[in-house]
Amino acid sequence: MASRASSDGAAPAKLPLLGTSWYRRGVGYWLRRIWLALYQLVFGGLFVLLSVAVWQGIESGLPAGWHRAVDVAMGAVSLAFLIRGWIWGRRIVRAKLADPPTPEQTWIGYRQARTGRGSGNPTVGRRGGPLLFFAPFLPPCVAWWMGMTCATQFVREIPAEAGARKALKQA
Repeated sequence: MASRASSDGAAPAKLPLLGTSWYRRGVGYWLRRIWLALYQLVFGGLFVLLSVAVWQGIESGLPAGWHRAVDVAMGAVSLAFLIRGWIWGRRIVRAKLADPPTPEQTWIGYRQARTGRGSGNPTVGRRGGPLLFFAPFLPPCVAWWMGMTCATQFVREIPAEAGARKALKQA
């Protein structure tokens, strides 16, 4: 499937992070997009399995009569968080598509994400107490993350492509 810009003339120069495949949107482009989406789903699926295992461990300490009610409640909360993550992710994509980043801004953001250092507390990983406190909230958090990830991955055009197309039209 060709993009809107593919009939506007000659192909542009190779852009950082995008290359030139975004312009023609051939088979290679769609294979890379499908591969990235599948990778995200598999990686997210591993987090879902981890959160379910943690939840089963927590649930084993509950009284026998509570298991079904707690499972239904956790499922409902996780579903609500999945939907909320999807809505939040779509809003982010819509906002970025309304004012897409220029290729330079995309490149700067990529560089900062790759070379930035963590600014968090360096002692967080040394003590497991806080992590044990938040373990019951892991399934809804993973569901929210999956909803947001899927909403930002399964779009027809990513904001970086929209910004590149806008820069191409202005050039």
